[in-house]
Amino acid sequence: MRSVSEIQSPAFDPFGEPVADGVARACPATTAGDRTARRVGGAVFWTLALAILAGRVYAYDLPAVQSVAAHAAQVLALR
Repeated sequence: MRSVSEIQSPAFDPFGEPVADGVARACPATTAGDRTARRVGGAVFWTLALAILAGRVYAYDLPAVQSVAAHAAQVLALR
């Protein structure tokens, strides 16, 4: 019979499938460096995504925006 220290919870791969004990011991859990790299990568990705979105919004030629700006300019010119 196994002792309490030998009984481990089952390990699962990223897709939720159980893996063998030997594979689970050979592949260590994520380390602090992995988490840091994932956070930095995510921050860089979202920064670039927001910069591209802001550039597209800035460069987009929308007639409604131009008409509102033209009306605003007319109102300011009347004052």
